[in-house]
Amino acid sequence: MRGIIRLMKTMSVGSLLLLPTGGMVAQTLANTQNNEAFRMAVISDVHVMDPALLLQDGKAFESYITHDRKMLRESVAILRVFTERLIAEHPQVVLITGDLTKDGEMASHRFLIDSCLVKLQHAGIQPLVIPGNHDVNNPHAVSFKGDTTERVPTVSAGEFAALYADYGYGTALARDEHSLSYVFEPAGSNLRILAIDACKYEENDFEKSICRHDGRIKPQTMKFIAQQVADARREGKRIIGMMHHGVVSHWKYQNRVMKGYLVDDWKSVAARLAKMGLEVVFTGHSHAQDIACHKSGKATIYDVETGSAVTYPSPYRIVSITDQEMEISSKFIEDIPHVLNGISFTEHAKEVLRNGVASYVESAFPASVPDSLKQTAARCAGEALIANCRGDEKLAENDRKEIEEIADALRKYSARCATIFRIATTVMRNDVFPTDNEFTLRFRLRIAE
Repeated sequence: MRGIIRLMKTMSVGSLLLLPTGGMVAQTLANTQNNEAFRMAVISDVHVMDPALLLQDGKAFESYITHDRKMLRESVAILRVFTERLIAEHPQVVLITGDLTKDGEMASHRFLIDSCLVKLQHAGIQPLVIPGNHDVNNPHAVSFKGDTTERVPTVSAGEFAALYADYGYGTALARDEHSLSYVFEPAGSNLRILAIDACKYEENDFEKSICRHDGRIKPQTMKFIAQQVADARREGKRIIGMMHHGVVSHWKYQNRVMKGYLVDDWKSVAARLAKMGLEVVFTGHSHAQDIACHKSGKATIYDVETGSAVTYPSPYRIVSITDQEMEISSKFIEDIPHVLNGISFTEHAKEVLRNGVASYVESAFPASVPDSLKQTAARCAGEALIANCRGDEKLAENDRKEIEEIADALRKYSARCATIFRIATTVMRNDVFPTDNEFTLRFRLRIAE
């Protein structure tokens, strides 16, 4: 469990042991040839839906979005603003850490490429992608027509790699034979980016309409990772990771309350990656802004989770990497070219999140719980999730009291629901070290034979 005391913003990650060939030599970790900072952006969970999939608005699509926290109707407008922002920021690389599409529709993949990735590349920015649990072999890839849906083509793992050949796969330094993992080295840099595929799309079931959202790293893929980290260290390259699923728990009991948002056996995986020398992994999946760390002996790994483009607060990160440190900052989309019934985009995004949570929470309670209590609990849970998604959340004393009062009322009907409610709403509103939106990691370089 992470500590309960917030520490100073800047912290040493610890020594990174590089083992260059040819004896003890000074090896720079400069990220560009002229020793300037290497700049990259990170976005996640774009979930864009090709507008052509909504053949006719109606009950089918309304039912889908009613039980969701994503702004799917606004996904195209949001993507347009993200694209404009990223071009204006002009990082050298943009990492997109999975869930590129609503549900893996071939049409949505092509829409993302044509309306965003091509434009970034034409602006001199290199996008790099990795699949999320929604993106490959997805039986939920459908079009909507009034009250009905109809399956549309999704993509296989091979088709995913072919589609994104210009965005990581075609020019990868190395590819894993057992997954969609790869390594990319940006031109003119001493940085390597390890894209890790932890999805379980091979286990999706079209007959039962099951799409696995949990993740794991295959044993063969772990061997690939170990080899790539060792190669980077030997050659004096800084290596960072990107993947969809979390590799470090971001709040206490996360893998119990929200099972499937971390890779299987996350503690063991995090410890192995840290001991290899992989110190930072950029992730997504949970739609929240959060940075978490896990220590294993003297080794530490940081999981830098970025929230969803289509969920409040629509964040993106700007990361600057030099020899000595990685500086992480966060920015947010606050307006889009879309009619929002006279309210701001920020308030609209919060309302969508509240409604999605309310639908889920109210349906999870036993029928014996009064509707008024369900609604009160749902509202409180919604505010907790809003705070969690924004990051750097702080639990105020009046909020704590309200949570305890609601939990006490729920306990009369279901002790289990009361306990889950109290734990989830408390820990999700009480962030601990490190800070989530602005953070600096300082690297130390030890040179050894």
